[in-house]
Amino acid sequence: METKDLIIRNSIWDDIDIFYKWELTSEVNEFFSISENQSYEMVARTYIHYDDNPNQRQYTIVLKETRKPIGRIILGDLIEDWKVEVFRIYIGNPALRNKGYGRQAMEAIMKLCFEEWNLERVYLDHYTGNPASFLYQSLGFKYEGVLRNNCRKNGKFYNVHLMSMLKDEYVQKYQHSNVKCK
Repeated sequence: METKDLIIRNSIWDDIDIFYKWELTSEVNEFFSISENQSYEMVARTYIHYDDNPNQRQYTIVLKETRKPIGRIILGDLIEDWKVEVFRIYIGNPALRNKGYGRQAMEAIMKLCFEEWNLERVYLDHYTGNPASFLYQSLGFKYEGVLRNNCRKNGKFYNVHLMSMLKDEYVQKYQHSNVKCK
């Protein structure tokens, strides 16, 4: 997939090194159920688990200008002709945030899900206080409710807010998109 500034490609084994470095930082792991001290082996096992599962997809967000990875997307719970969960999406380097890259990545994934895969529902959840919630709302995702104590991280429980977008909502909002899927 390509956007104005990004290439979103399937993740490869060599990406694990950078995922590991990003996911150790509080700027990335703060709003995910990623252990603050996960090992390289844990990241590699997670990659293999997602790679082996036909209902999950992993993508690496690459900045066109530099051809370097800047983020990660994991889709889970993919059921053909029905739904998928945006399980994880982030821009790894805080200096590259608030530049529209997260929006471009989400729009590309939405286009893939609704236009290429013809899904009915795309959903996600986020921790209370996650600043990305404003992005999701602006993209057209609707709140469905709060899943109380639904995530556990470092022995503590967290509430997560469930959001979704349905195909007819996507079509209504994004009839003329600039995102190209390849």
